Amino acid sequence: MGPDGSVGGGSEADLEALAERLVELREEKRYVEGEIETVAARLAAAVGEGSKRMLGSVEIRVTAARPGLRILVEGDVPSAFLTAKPDRKLLLSHIRETGEVPLGVEVTEGRPTVFAKLIHPSSGS
Repeated sequence: MGPDGSVGGGSEADLEALAERLVELREEKRYVEGEIETVAARLAAAVGEGSKRMLGSVEIRVTAARPGLRILVEGDVPSAFLTAKPDRKLLLSHIRETGEVPLGVEVTEGRPTVFAKLIHPSSGS
């Protein structure tokens, strides 16, 4: 990498260092994202869904996402549920009304979402 941060025309060693750093950062990102999911799930389980709650200087609110769909094999989805691609709203409506999950579709579980915001004492919020 050049002194100005550019990589155009960089040496093989510079490019190798950048590639290695990219791999390191992506591994770190996966670890951090996993930790975020674990901590959020534990907090959601302990706090429960509902209104806002202050925990020290952190405001917490837990909501639950509705169950969704994952299209497993688009070609297996019955034509009644297809437009240019599978119609998720029509599929969800059908599942709610009949309890039947058509071929090529999987129902996913809704999972809690934790919103957390640091409230600074000087902000007056």
